[in-house]
Amino acid sequence: MTDAELGEAWRAAGELANPWRAYFQLTMLTLQRRGEVAGMQWKELSADFTVWTVPADRAKNGKAHIVHLAEPARAILRKIRRGEKAKFVLTITGTDPINSFTRAKQWLDAKILLEHGAAVRDMPALDWTVHDFRRTGVTVLAGMGFPIHVADKLLNHVQGSIRGVARVYQRAEFLPERARALDAWAAYVLRQAEGKADEPDDSNVVRMTG
Repeated sequence: MTDAELGEAWRAAGELANPWRAYFQLTMLTLQRRGEVAGMQWKELSADFTVWTVPADRAKNGKAHIVHLAEPARAILRKIRRGEKAKFVLTITGTDPINSFTRAKQWLDAKILLEHGAAVRDMPALDWTVHDFRRTGVTVLAGMGFPIHVADKLLNHVQGSIRGVARVYQRAEFLPERARALDAWAAYVLRQAEGKADEPDDSNVVRMTG
């Protein structure tokens, strides 16, 4: 996605009602898979909303995955009204997670097209998908100088960039680096939403030496 598309998507999501506003924006900020975000449960979140742990039975590679939540993500969670017996963070029924992804993307596209003054009925769906948030995020982070193995851990890839014997010995989870990366990414997203075409803030980048 271009910077302009990223900013448009964030602003358009802000025009939707919850749970869809939170769904799109949390998916952007966390860079996690859409099904994992949609199925987020309150019990998976730390009390202060700084950490989200995707359990092994919901993670694609079958391993529990720790996700740092940047302040904009925490702010979104604090605004969600939680039912007394609510299990899922993003729910319409109160008992089941959201699942109408195609329709929700159509709503998001419509908001973006309206921002451009386009007649929605005459316009096709925009050609990027929600999965492109992940691709865009790691591309931007690479441009900031974050190494590929940090991106692999962020995305919880089944097969990462570290292979062979090195993979056996490389057990580090790079949690501090991942937190800095998602903080930097969140700041970048918000700058694009504000239409600021400035250079990305790389103050959180881990400088690699060797």
